[in-house]
Amino acid sequence: MPTSDTEYATAVAAYLKERADADAEIRAAVVAYRSEADRLAAAVEAARTAREDADSASVNAAALVAETDKTVTVMWRALGDFVGHRRTGPTPSAGAPDPEPDAERVRARLERSERLLSLARQGELPIEAPRHTEITAAVIGLGLGSLAVWAALGLLSTPGVPFAEALAALTLFAGLATGPIALGVWLSWQYRVRARPGQTLVCVGAAIVAVCALAGLFMRGL
Repeated sequence: MPTSDTEYATAVAAYLKERADADAEIRAAVVAYRSEADRLAAAVEAARTAREDADSASVNAAALVAETDKTVTVMWRALGDFVGHRRTGPTPSAGAPDPEPDAERVRARLERSERLLSLARQGELPIEAPRHTEITAAVIGLGLGSLAVWAALGLLSTPGVPFAEALAALTLFAGLATGPIALGVWLSWQYRVRARPGQTLVCVGAAIVAVCALAGLFMRGL
């Protein structure tokens, strides 16, 4: 009888141990299942987010391409109106795609190009004209100053002209004032820039020299 009790107790203990082990395995399997399910759900959500981001980036890229093409076409046409369509030719085709496009950088470049084109139309490009333009400024000043003296001399030499002396003096002053205007027009046409203060001073100084020298030489006896 004691032997039977011992065997029974041993069998019960073994059963309880196997049950406990099975419960532990079941709990471990449930935890692993839940963990794997959570991981898969997170992967699915990340994939869905990545797809949505890719779709949004694709839409934004297409909009940026359309906007850029439209802006470049308008700017290229405006550039052709400014410098001549023979120089610009047809609108250039798109270059190699940017591996990391940045919409803000692209728009900033387009805005800068539009600003430079606008400045060029106004003759205000932020560049310096070549050094020899100062010589040209002096030539313009001398030429207009000489022309003013010649016109004033003609007024004073023509009999019967009312207020001849006043008109002659006005002609001389006009010769001095016309120099910077002519210089600005030439620089804007030739280099798309405005006259700098140094170039204006050279032009006016040369005109003054021409007016003073020629007026003293040819109008002394009048």
